[in-house]
Amino acid sequence: MGNVDEGPAAWFDIVMNGEYNVDEDPHHPPANVEPEPILSAIQALRSVTSWGVDQYPNAGHVTGDGQTFLTRFELDHFSAYRKLNLYYPFSTLADWQMANFLLTSRLSMRAISEFLSLKLTKTLPLSFWSAKELHSRAEMLPLGPAWRFRIVPTTTHPTKQPVHLYYCDSLDCIEALCNNLLFAGKMDLSPYHLFTTAE
Repeated sequence: MGNVDEGPAAWFDIVMNGEYNVDEDPHHPPANVEPEPILSAIQALRSVTSWGVDQYPNAGHVTGDGQTFLTRFELDHFSAYRKLNLYYPFSTLADWQMANFLLTSRLSMRAISEFLSLKLTKTLPLSFWSAKELHSRAEMLPLGPAWRFRIVPTTTHPTKQPVHLYYCDSLDCIEALCNNLLFAGKMDLSPYHLFTTAE
């Protein structure tokens, strides 16, 4: 169990001691550098297959820098607190684990408040003591695309219960994907047509 705490603690020590340089991290490429085109990989694939490629190299290019999720996370007004406490708005890893369990469980707010009011629970070093306080701390965390739902009217095929369609806004999902650090510097904006030849 000691390994669970050593990872974040070791990372936190590296960041606090200034030994971590974001500019040298391969997962944080410079934002203003246009990604290497994928066409070289396609040309290599073309040489061993019968695929053809029509290239349009000047059709798309990077016009400005955007912010990744991590950049937005570091620019919000709580980033100074996160430099001192990796788990902010929660106090420790154990505090975050308890909050995560309660937030992802199917317990009602009343059940969470009753659980937090138990004598045994009050002995724990938690940073929240009611469901309302827990939810207010969770709302301080950055959000992803919001889930929505719509009741679908069924006229042709009647159902016993109304049909609920759960979805996310597609533009919010695309924005979240484009802001993801895994894709930073790896998106090719130049279109190409890949096709098989008759040879």
